[in-house]
Amino acid sequence: MGNWWYNIEKYLRSMRHRFLLPIVSLAFAGLTIFLGYFVQRSDFQTFIAAYALFFGLYVWVVFYQQKHFSGLQTRYLLWLGIGLRVLLLFSIPNFSDDYARFLWDGHLTVAGIHPFLHTPAYFIDNQIFPPGISPELFGRLNSPGYFTVYPPVCQAVFALAAWLFPTTELGGVFVMKLFLLGCEMGTLWIMDHRNAPTPPIPPKNDGLLGKFGGIGGIGAFRCSLLYALNPLVLLEITGNCHFEGAMIFFLLAGMLALQQGKIAKGALWWALATASKMLPIMFLPIVWRWLGWRKGWAFNAIFGLACLILFAPILVVLPNMLESLGLYFQKFQFNASIYYLVRELGFSKIGWDIGEYSGPALGGLTLLGVLVLSWRTRSNELSESFKFSESLSNALLFALFIYLSLSATIQPWYITVPLALSLFTHWRFIVVWSGVAALSYSHYQGGGMQENYGLIALEYAVLWGFFLWELWRINVGKAPQVSS
Repeated sequence: MGNWWYNIEKYLRSMRHRFLLPIVSLAFAGLTIFLGYFVQRSDFQTFIAAYALFFGLYVWVVFYQQKHFSGLQTRYLLWLGIGLRVLLLFSIPNFSDDYARFLWDGHLTVAGIHPFLHTPAYFIDNQIFPPGISPELFGRLNSPGYFTVYPPVCQAVFALAAWLFPTTELGGVFVMKLFLLGCEMGTLWIMDHRNAPTPPIPPKNDGLLGKFGGIGGIGAFRCSLLYALNPLVLLEITGNCHFEGAMIFFLLAGMLALQQGKIAKGALWWALATASKMLPIMFLPIVWRWLGWRKGWAFNAIFGLACLILFAPILVVLPNMLESLGLYFQKFQFNASIYYLVRELGFSKIGWDIGEYSGPALGGLTLLGVLVLSWRTRSNELSESFKFSESLSNALLFALFIYLSLSATIQPWYITVPLALSLFTHWRFIVVWSGVAALSYSHYQGGGMQENYGLIALEYAVLWGFFLWELWRINVGKAPQVSS
């Protein structure tokens, strides 16, 4: 009787493993289509329920089912991640209206009008309507009184989309998403072909936190799945058409080149990352320190020359871009953490918003934090392997984490960048953040624009709680100190 029952149980387990991948694939595809095509950001309850299910499935597959996957099955899951991105190519972004500004800038460039020269309101006020520019498109812009802030690589893609599809909005969005899909495939290739960090202690089964933590969490399992199947990455990059996806690819390609001692190639990739989003400029002191004085000089010289060439088309109107960036950092507030605490302290002590003073002060603290990380970063770790330097990856990750922690505006798609960097380290708290960041979409509940501070507090309580637990586990808990 015992052997009979054991054989049945063994058969059922084998059948479960045999059908696991098809069932998981259908679930991922269904949730991707549902969130990418049918859910609007104003319907927060539906969104958060579906996203929680999506993120829970993601965690279950990556952290709890890896022992059932062979190398071939892991490869299948990576291709599933690409397939999910393909499913989103044909949707109009429903959680962000930034795409409307992308199309607006592209139509201006195709019409021979510099996109940085005037604000969108100028064209409406003066009844100037180049091909593709219309009051209907203007009505979907979220910052019509601001100059555009999107750098040259983005503008080139915007213009290509508008040129190929001058009258079809869906076609223009498709071109931009196709470019981002190519970048995402490049990112996954880099992640899949570099060596994963080796846990400093043997993996232990100590519950959810042990599974989820970087130390002993998923061991040798391919960390690229953490990016390939992450719902925030899927929905915000390919789904909502955010060009953080381009910056991530160029940034990782630059890191890989630097790791292999290819200074010039790394500087060129870094310049392309900066021409996609300005954020990589913040990392220059860290890279300089990591490369050493002489190689750092060479890197910065080549990087500066490449940026001068890439940004040449907008140098004459650079003040307009800087003006909008300045207004953005001064006036926009969304999903912040420490900034909100400082703001509330100002209200309680003074009675008014002290953002005019606290913003620059927190910016100064960010700069100080980056400089401290630069000073503590080890240098001379070049090699010919695909394995990234954990010293460099840790420094970039925490520089970005400091920046986001002190910022006044933290859009959900911003988190995709530290998520990608964290996968080259032992840290996994950003994975947690990619889950709870969805709570910030409560801002749009019912079509309004009002933040739910209770949910924001919950988001950061979970994030900081997990981060402190992971910090404790590395330093004084079950794992020895991780070198950085």
